[in-house]
Amino acid sequence: MATWRTFLLLPLLHELNATAQFTWTPLAPLPMPTANAAVCAAEVNGVQQVYVFGGITTGLTAANIHQQAFRYDVAADQWWALPTLPDTLGKIAAAASVVGDTAYVIGGYHVFNGPPYELSSDKVHRLDLTTNTWLPDGAAVPVAIDDQVQAVWRDSLIYVITGWSNTANVPNVQVYNPSHDQWSAATPVPNTNQYKAFGASGIIIGDTIYYFGGASMGGNFPAQDRLRIGHIDPLAPMNITWLPAIMGGLGPRYRPACLVLDDAPLWVGGSAVSYNYDAVAYNGSGVVAPAALMQRWDGTAMMAAGNTLPQVMDLRGAGELGNGSYVIAGGIGSAQTVLDSVWLLTLSDVGMIEHRAVGLALWPNPATDACTIRVPGSGGGYILRDALGRSLLNGTFQGDRLHLDLRSLPRGAHVIEVFTAPGEAPLRTRVVRE
Repeated sequence: MATWRTFLLLPLLHELNATAQFTWTPLAPLPMPTANAAVCAAEVNGVQQVYVFGGITTGLTAANIHQQAFRYDVAADQWWALPTLPDTLGKIAAAASVVGDTAYVIGGYHVFNGPPYELSSDKVHRLDLTTNTWLPDGAAVPVAIDDQVQAVWRDSLIYVITGWSNTANVPNVQVYNPSHDQWSAATPVPNTNQYKAFGASGIIIGDTIYYFGGASMGGNFPAQDRLRIGHIDPLAPMNITWLPAIMGGLGPRYRPACLVLDDAPLWVGGSAVSYNYDAVAYNGSGVVAPAALMQRWDGTAMMAAGNTLPQVMDLRGAGELGNGSYVIAGGIGSAQTVLDSVWLLTLSDVGMIEHRAVGLALWPNPATDACTIRVPGSGGGYILRDALGRSLLNGTFQGDRLHLDLRSLPRGAHVIEVFTAPGEAPLRTRVVRE
């Protein structure tokens, strides 16, 4: 079966300061250069998979917008072609989410050489992840949408927040229930350009929505440097309390990817200037280049979180693999270059201060051959995972000591999950083998 994670990052129990750096490791390239594609990830039958749907390829013209779809097998480091998107034309600016064994590709827009020139989509394409086949489309989106913020709440509901609908930004928050194939209307965002946006990105962490950046109505569609926060009522999830918009202070961002680090949102890539699908700025300044800054909300302010190298923009999601690892697939680089690059993005040790989970103590760390973990309670189970979330060691233990033989492990940082009581969340900390 497929496993979807509510949080795009399992907590690694550390703090990130302003000088923290990230490691970009190249993976097998996409079968074709692609930007502005819907991207998501899932664990299917124990294997991590990343999915890329639609987008635009080299040339950046309307004719280069396509319906291709691809699947990446993380363990094999290999891409496979999927059946094409079940639509009449290629499209861009859709978003993809996974709930259960199904990926949902929602919205996006088509481009024509004549009127209406651009048309927002009301489609909900559903891919069965266990068979890699398309199911019949889900119920149509009530307000056709593209370039929306899209996130999953509690592994059950997909929130489609603001975005562009044919001729304007809209404040709608549309909520899809996959189990009932039904749409509901939630509390809209405030009907102002501080909140309405297209090309923003965000995430739901617990019961809180975060979304940042994007472009708003106005002369040349100015990119935004605003963070918006909404609290979902867990007893009535269509009720959202929207807080005053917050100026980020580090500059606007258009079409970044949104990840999660230590239960806080992190934005990667994107540009400081809004642009059309051809990467030419709406304000007439010419070809847009990616911005280098990564930004993280620390609960009180937007913080710089290291540089994104290679530079990339035009992202419509990322594939989360757990344990601080993500896949960034495609996008646009400098000089209107559509990328086939695929990167494993992982958090490095630079600039980090490790904190052990409450109740866990580990020694020695780093270790060469073995280490011991003191745990609360009197026994339980454990899983030790690598940076891609794959299980390397697992088992059970008795008493309050867990002894790990590390000789079979590759060198580097791993995450140990310790389960001390049925139904409770695991305690986690890092294990470093020298």
